Amino acid sequence: MSKIECAASIFASASLHLDVVDEFIAITQSKLVGSTSDFTRDSLTDLLAGLTEQRETYRSVLAAAEPVVTALAA
Repeated sequence: MSKIECAASIFASASLHLDVVDEFIAITQSKLVGSTSDFTRDSLTDLLAGLTEQRETYRSVLAAAEPVVTALAA
């Protein structure tokens, strides 16, 4: 696998992971709004915090990788 293919694969994978995390965040937020149990709300809030952290990590990876992928493809 060439550097270009490897970089493009990492970028595509991180992008897909970000999409999945965003979808999971939306689901979690929806369940949180509909929850009446304090325990469930606390649990979902903790989950949401972790997912938000993951989303920011994937955004950072994508922001760092995009110029590399572009430069290698040129």
